[in-house]
Amino acid sequence: MTLEIEAADPLGTEMVKLSLAAWPHLPQLVSDYLGPEPWLRESRSAEWSVPDLERRARALIGEAERAGDGYVAVQARAIATQLEVHADPKRYGYVELVERLLACTFVPPEPDEVADLAAEVDSLCAAAGFAGAGGVERWEAASTIAGEAKWDVALDVYREGRLYALTRFPVPFEERLDIARTDDPITSLHLTWRDPDRMVFEVNVGVPRTPATIRYEVAHNIYPGDYLHMAVLTQQTYGSGGRVAACIKLKNAPENVIAEGIEDLAPFRLDPTPDGATELAWKLEWLRRAACISGAVRRRQDGEPRADVIAHLRRVGHMSEARAAQDMDRIEHPLWGTYQYTYWLGRKLVEEADRIAGDGVAGSRHLGWLYGGLHVPQTFLDDARRMAAAATVSS
Repeated sequence: MTLEIEAADPLGTEMVKLSLAAWPHLPQLVSDYLGPEPWLRESRSAEWSVPDLERRARALIGEAERAGDGYVAVQARAIATQLEVHADPKRYGYVELVERLLACTFVPPEPDEVADLAAEVDSLCAAAGFAGAGGVERWEAASTIAGEAKWDVALDVYREGRLYALTRFPVPFEERLDIARTDDPITSLHLTWRDPDRMVFEVNVGVPRTPATIRYEVAHNIYPGDYLHMAVLTQQTYGSGGRVAACIKLKNAPENVIAEGIEDLAPFRLDPTPDGATELAWKLEWLRRAACISGAVRRRQDGEPRADVIAHLRRVGHMSEARAAQDMDRIEHPLWGTYQYTYWLGRKLVEEADRIAGDGVAGSRHLGWLYGGLHVPQTFLDDARRMAAAATVSS
């Protein structure tokens, strides 16, 4: 069976095998893997040196470019870059590293856009009864929950999202998901892979959040966000369509940009017209994305002291000291520090693709392409325009 897969898609096969071979050196590289189990076992029995892996990555980049497979080429380039940084952590500055990993041009959030978003958050907060200085912090302090209350809200939102995915989402899939708790201090709620073929939805009940923020996080990570996206890629694009590259999800790679765009808009896809308090929590998360990007540049590019950047996060992102410290840990983390940019750019790209789709935004053509495509930032909107044009012609 694996020989047939390899023969049908040799470039995708090499990308997956290269990723698995590099994984022991780059423990943050592979997020999810739902491909052939023999390849996973093989990667654990063979030992590849970093120089040999770099040579494999460069060879794959060249082969993919000659074959016109832009997706494999840029994903392989992200692997090569991570191997370079593994050998020399100071090789690239922060902004250059983001651009090399994500195959994009780093454009920080526009100050006017951030100011408008901050004003919208303040207005929504005032409407919720918390006007004036410190209103967001007071609203959040009055609204946050933890422990079993958080667990119950997370499961309720999961069930609502699951109903949407099974009854309204136009692409078929089968749920293969476990639910558990975690005490990982860097996360509130996330989706993670468990060897060899299970996905687990984990909730850290010890990290307090507002109910509306929990709703955002569950939609982002499970339905109709990360898990639904991963299920379509692995079951449809890989399982039925034979695109081997879709069976693996890498971190700090170009695909993450569109993936996080899908995920950051997932709450609004589930509920396009949230009430004021819910919209406040969701827009606040977007504002905090902007604060974290500028904070990452200040800390990782400009070398500002940790305490100064935490103060920036608290001021711009309306964060408590505990939340700012948690996000500061993510900024300093070797994976999540560069990953911060995927959220902002991805949301902007997917918002524009949804706009281009027009009346077809909730249809099978657009969502099948969005969730089932192997996307990278540079070609994403051109592909969206071609999809919309083809839909117009066919109608």
